Amino acid sequence: MNIEELKKAFFVEGDALKVSLEPVVMKARDHCKIDKQGQVIITNSKLSTRDQVTLILAARAIASQLDSTIAAEVTVPEIEKYTGLPANQVRARGKDAIEAKFAESTKRGVYRAFPHKVEAFLDSISPVTKGAKVSA
Repeated sequence: MNIEELKKAFFVEGDALKVSLEPVVMKARDHCKIDKQGQVIITNSKLSTRDQVTLILAARAIASQLDSTIAAEVTVPEIEKYTGLPANQVRARGKDAIEAKFAESTKRGVYRAFPHKVEAFLDSISPVTKGAKVSA
């Protein structure tokens, strides 16, 4: 391959951020919505508490890439407000996310998802994906 063919194979047309975020946003909207202030509203009532907390971290990671005024970091009180879970459960589920290498704690009581882990998580809670795993 010459240089021009390599460029065509490697570079994307248009806004690379939008190209990579579009499928992730479409997957996330099946489970939640987010308002302009960054409040995550979970619309999938069948999620476990672990998945609810992970979804909030994922949603904020996505939102922060779409809108610089929304922080990727989420505090324990925010997660409590969005889920109704007590603080000790939020901290335990945050610890689970860190141990699963999905997120990090930027300071005490504050979590942030690793953006490159978000799509795989969303796939894992998708009914189609879960059904495929069960039948395989």
